Amino acid sequence: MSLRRPRQGCMVAGMLTAAPPITDSRDPGGRVRLTRDEVMTAPEVAELLHLPVSTVYYLARRGELPASRLGRTWRFLRPRIERLLEA
Repeated sequence: MSLRRPRQGCMVAGMLTAAPPITDSRDPGGRVRLTRDEVMTAPEVAELLHLPVSTVYYLARRGELPASRLGRTWRFLRPRIERLLEA
């Protein structure tokens, strides 16, 4: 797995053109910036979904809830959970 960022821009006739300007809230590394309000813990998701915390962990492990594992903790993105609720 390569951790290097891919080059931005495109090759035209062997020349690298300028990359398009970034217009959203991304940091210089190209990652989307998140606020504390957008990142949720399992207990917060459980409260939002009216489920036990153990069920939230179970659904995250199965991939039924969009989540990321950071060490021993799970983190959930509020916009993704809200999209799931709308569906």
